[in-house]
Amino acid sequence: MTKTAVLVATYNGEKLLQKQLDTIREQELKPDFVLFRDDRSTDNTVAFLKNYIAKYNLEHWIIKVNEKNIGWRLNFRQLLVDTLNYDIDIAFFSDQDNIWHLDKNLRQVRVMEAHPEIELLSADIEVKKVSEAVADLPSWFKYYEFDKDQEFSKYPPRFGYSSYRVGWVVGMRRNFITDIVEYWKPEYNITHDVLVAALSSLTETGYNLNQVVGTHLLHDGNATGDRLLTLSSPKQVHVDELYKFVGFYDVMYHVLQKRNSQYAPRVRAYYEFYVKRHEMARDNKFWGVLIQIVKDWHCYDGMSGRLRDILFAFKK
Repeated sequence: MTKTAVLVATYNGEKLLQKQLDTIREQELKPDFVLFRDDRSTDNTVAFLKNYIAKYNLEHWIIKVNEKNIGWRLNFRQLLVDTLNYDIDIAFFSDQDNIWHLDKNLRQVRVMEAHPEIELLSADIEVKKVSEAVADLPSWFKYYEFDKDQEFSKYPPRFGYSSYRVGWVVGMRRNFITDIVEYWKPEYNITHDVLVAALSSLTETGYNLNQVVGTHLLHDGNATGDRLLTLSSPKQVHVDELYKFVGFYDVMYHVLQKRNSQYAPRVRAYYEFYVKRHEMARDNKFWGVLIQIVKDWHCYDGMSGRLRDILFAFKK
């Protein structure tokens, strides 16, 4: 019998969690564990969770509170670490503010049970705004179109820092989580769904179930909101963003190397590029930045990355 867990990262979600928790609790395939990580909420989120668990007498719904606020990215990392402390075969990410179809986990688990080659399985969503005043998904948020004539589709290889689906529709096998946790250092502030999507595409074990499994609610507090980095950002934000890429490619390279993947050398080259790019920005090496742009022109995703490096090279 496949044992499953739902991983819920919370922060100031007191007014958002009710519907999300109801659709987890009412799943046709009941999760064996629901693991919460609260990132030092300043509202009554933790009290709400405790009351909800007590009200429905829910076993193995486990709340842990971080010693300090670490941010939502590292909160999801910590949930992956927590997963390995329990007897779990497949773990599902969850946000605190969406609505799952009640057969979501059942459908995804059935596909993964029938296809052991799948280590990560995402699925489709519908998007709904909580009010007309809420902005649409940002234009840079790309929703990849898979073949709807197939039940599920294999991820094409992806080397860039982007995902195929939002995190809350992702289910992962324990072995895949174990490999990620081994190399994801706490200092690497990586977006969880981006890392698992890109990595599983390169391990050739990532797939998408081409069926809608829930509703993604858009509101003012979505993590898929505005970009973190703008041209008016301080230099340190630029440096920190580059280090995020260092971590992203470092984790991917080590997992791919461990698995003897054909893609490991290419990812290693990206890692070395970002190590150098980060060092040039961190150490304010103006001419070093310009030389790298010329020398490693092909390593950039596009002209925007080159212009970004030039503009921030003028900042101290």
